[in-house]
Amino acid sequence: AYRQYATFAMNMWANQQYRVHALPEDQQRLLPRALKRDSAEFHARAKNWKEAVIRNQFLLDCILRHAGVPHSQQITTATAFVTDGQVSKVSSVLKSIARDWSNDATERNMAYAPLIEQVKRFIPQPQKSQRGPRPRICVPGAGVSRLAFDLAGLGYCVQGNEFSLHMLLASDFILNGGILNAEQPLSISPWLLESRNVHGPNDPCRQVYVPDIDPYSILSDVEEGEESIQFSMAAGEFLSIYSHPKEAGKWDAVVCCFFLDACPNVIEVIRLVHHMLRPGGVFINFGPLLYHWSGPAMRPDDKDFESYQSRFSFLDKRYMTSIDLCYEDIREIILNVGFEFVEEKTAMKCLYTADRRSMMNMVYHSVHFVAKKLQTSCNGE
Repeated sequence: AYRQYATFAMNMWANQQYRVHALPEDQQRLLPRALKRDSAEFHARAKNWKEAVIRNQFLLDCILRHAGVPHSQQITTATAFVTDGQVSKVSSVLKSIARDWSNDATERNMAYAPLIEQVKRFIPQPQKSQRGPRPRICVPGAGVSRLAFDLAGLGYCVQGNEFSLHMLLASDFILNGGILNAEQPLSISPWLLESRNVHGPNDPCRQVYVPDIDPYSILSDVEEGEESIQFSMAAGEFLSIYSHPKEAGKWDAVVCCFFLDACPNVIEVIRLVHHMLRPGGVFINFGPLLYHWSGPAMRPDDKDFESYQSRFSFLDKRYMTSIDLCYEDIREIILNVGFEFVEEKTAMKCLYTADRRSMMNMVYHSVHFVAKKLQTSCNGE
């Protein structure tokens, strides 16, 4: 999907032109000059699109080169093409990189800043010269890792967790590639493949520069008398990795941003967070309840639950087992598992990888809470 991004992007451009130029002649006469193939304005617009495709593909190729796998310049022909869904995931990676690592911190200030502030409030911040164990923080659903990185930069021992290989590849390159820095950033056009609710012709092609800091130098440069940054990434499913007995009671905080609803069964997530935390440890959450695995609805002609499941047997079974609970119910479950709420806010407005030039944006009214693990609980932990 990384390798084939440019091919799909150029085909998207071609498809748009086919549709426009298939219009009847009387309608084509009404078009702006920039939509007429024989005009200089059209060629300028086409050039801007192609340059944006090249920018994005160059970053993706850098990521692949860092991972030690062939990039688009090494495999120039394809015997098979990835799905549209896979290309959409690559587009999401580009948007996430812009969200996490550009100098536009708008969305980070909305979501990450409240989380970081609560971590500092409830988990004593270590001194850079502190020797020995530091407070341990897990960040599940780390994406391209800016939140986890910023927490590690404050002196905590942080482990990010991510399941998506698309995100992991990008995260590894940004953190460990050693070629990206704020003085010589790369430019990308993260919203290039958006064709709806576009305000102006140049909006999809506009550039964002990444990164705004040099994460590799920050991770590797340690001054005399200072302890190195304690930061790691764990690749795999959150439930699989942290349900191991060795993880029980080993964490001081679990910090979730747009993650609570990312697993099919939110109850399993809450219980696992409780399992991971030491007594008095904190569960800090920010996000909505989008429910990534929310499945299709039953129809009146589904005879029973078994026939409903049979009708959608082609879907990943997680779509058929997801439970979409309201926040009030989740709140009670958190209490029943063995937490107490010490901070709670609702309706906190937040964007997520939004193109603020777009004519439509999703504004989430997120829940932000801090829940402390009780010394004893109904789980007996």
